[in-house]
Amino acid sequence: MSTHEPEEAPRRRWPMSRVNTALVALCLIGAVLGFVLGEPVVGTSLLVGGLIGGGGAIAARRGTSGDLERLNALEWADERDRTAGVKGLAVVGAVALVLGIVQLAIVAIAGVEQTARFMAVGMFLALAASWFFANWYFVRRG
Repeated sequence: MSTHEPEEAPRRRWPMSRVNTALVALCLIGAVLGFVLGEPVVGTSLLVGGLIGGGGAIAARRGTSGDLERLNALEWADERDRTAGVKGLAVVGAVALVLGIVQLAIVAIAGVEQTARFMAVGMFLALAASWFFANWYFVRRG
């Protein structure tokens, strides 16, 4: 009888990050809802987006993946990836805010239905609030 603990089997790593798992799951759930509700364009778009995103995330975890593959898939491997990814996401946030303003202008000009108007306003306010609170948090964090 040995006093040594038995060696644990190597733990298998999930093929993509938690963030990507959540994003892919949301896309697939949205795709199913799109098809069930009779919106095949929405369903197909979300299905294709989820499959491509999931495939890209899995491929980015390969040892041979490059910087751009890891950044695009949100599978950051080190601090350099994290720095570049954060800068890229900051640009995406700024573009999203500008597009939100353009969307609100189009909604006002076109006079769209109330649901679309509320969605556009809600999205813009959510982006603006998240921009403010993210900046507030990171300024104080240092």
